[in-house]
Amino acid sequence: MGAGAEHAPWSRPVRAQACSLREQAARLRSSAEEVASLGAEGAALHKRMIAHADRAETAARSLERAADALARHEAVLAALDRRLADDDAGGRGGPRWR
Repeated sequence: MGAGAEHAPWSRPVRAQACSLREQAARLRSSAEEVASLGAEGAALHKRMIAHADRAETAARSLERAADALARHEAVLAALDRRLADDDAGGRGGPRWR
């Protein structure tokens, strides 16, 4: 196996972080609803918590896009790895990409 096949996909921890951010955003929104009824201070805190939740969701979407891009790159690297393995097994003197 080539070097690319030895490692876990890079996109996996990025997707996990996106999931974690979405969960944090949901908890923030839930907590924000609880403090909204505490008068003016609660309303201000509610507004800040919702803004933080919005930013967490935006970051999660960015991470998802990054994970998708990484997954595409992983697919290319896996194809190259297979090609190299096939070239090595067949004894052909084709190009070397390592």
